Amino acid sequence: MATELENSIRTAAEKVARYIEDAAEMEVKTYYVLVSAREIPNLETERPGAYTVVKLDGDSKTIVPMREAREGGLEIDGPLFAIHERNVTTATEYRARVLNSLVGLLQQRSGR
Repeated sequence: MATELENSIRTAAEKVARYIEDAAEMEVKTYYVLVSAREIPNLETERPGAYTVVKLDGDSKTIVPMREAREGGLEIDGPLFAIHERNVTTATEYRARVLNSLVGLLQQRSGR
């Protein structure tokens, strides 16, 4: 019969394994809502603004917000994309800290 400590360790190991699986791919989605001076914005009608996925092997995909330019053609929505880039940087730094902590814990457990 498994002890309470063994059950706790098993549960923690399962959570770590799930996190490592989830960390193999990081998605960042940035949304926007339309705002006007005449009415309160409806936060339930969010629209996708930018999207980035980064895989642990370094592959990535980014969808950038574009709009029609006054002179014709397309231009990037710079302010929205700048917010998205900050979100990606924050998520990447957070993921790196968590993975480094996990590696440190595993090294301590293995005596290295």
